[in-house]
Amino acid sequence: MGMDKFPHYSGMEFIPDSAYIIEESPARLACGADIRSVEFIRRKDTSLLFIEAKATIANPEKSPEPYRTEIDQICDKFIHSLNLLSAVKIGVVEDTLPDGFTESTKISLKLVLVVRDHKSDWCRPVKRTIEQALPLYIKKIWKPEIFVINHTTAIKRGIVVA
Repeated sequence: MGMDKFPHYSGMEFIPDSAYIIEESPARLACGADIRSVEFIRRKDTSLLFIEAKATIANPEKSPEPYRTEIDQICDKFIHSLNLLSAVKIGVVEDTLPDGFTESTKISLKLVLVVRDHKSDWCRPVKRTIEQALPLYIKKIWKPEIFVINHTTAIKRGIVVA
């Protein structure tokens, strides 16, 4: 990948190892603006982490409509990214994936939302909302684990630079 560190996403610096920067990829750009994506997909052991970063997220109690819109957009980014990565891997769309993305070993999917300024106790309700908003076919076919974490937890998990 050639970089020691990623550019900042939402004020956080992410660790770039084994990552496909799908947001800036030729495949995503060729699809146009209606195809949204997470910032990047990172291979970690036998998992693919679909990483979406936000500085903040709307408060569901104070702003239910903007909150719902944000959740829907986040779900779209996860789904579009999963479809785009699949299209690249099977050769429908051309792009170059980093080493380790072409192995056929059993992989688990982790959809990770990192919200920089979130308090830890705010993460669980957002996770539940995302789990409810994801279409049933995504949950049944792909069986993703969903994580909503803040900056501090992302540092502890080795996703962002301290």
